[in-house]
Amino acid sequence: MAEQILIRHESGLRFTVTCGDYTVVTGKGEDGDTSRDGMDPDQLFLASLGACIGVYVVGYCRHHGIPCDGMMIELSRETARAPSRTTKVSAIIRLGAEVSEKDAVALLQVAEHCHVHESIRRGVHLLVSLGETAKPGATGDDCPLPPATQNGG
Repeated sequence: MAEQILIRHESGLRFTVTCGDYTVVTGKGEDGDTSRDGMDPDQLFLASLGACIGVYVVGYCRHHGIPCDGMMIELSRETARAPSRTTKVSAIIRLGAEVSEKDAVALLQVAEHCHVHESIRRGVHLLVSLGETAKPGATGDDCPLPPATQNGG
């Protein structure tokens, strides 16, 4: 299933990211309005991974009656240059309750199989191409994405 996310340049290094009814601002603009700035894309990358882990962990906790209100996930990363990339991510899950050894093992397995982690681990085929020139005032409907290709799952 193809899902469309539209990224529109605003100013400087600030972009508006839209998916359906949801909007996220990323980066820093040059207009001096810091209230409109957001996390950098590499921070959003970590946030996406952490939120995905959280969704899977909460699902496990709810299914097994483990309290998870107030759960926190702390992420840190190591980077490299040439090419610039994230080389290692560490995640610490802090539940609001003690869990048995059995549940701890299961929670870690669940966390490691979240969608974003599996996509990174198994490799994502990124296809980048140039499309038609964007028209001022264009919406996502004016710039459809090409059909998604599926490669073994």
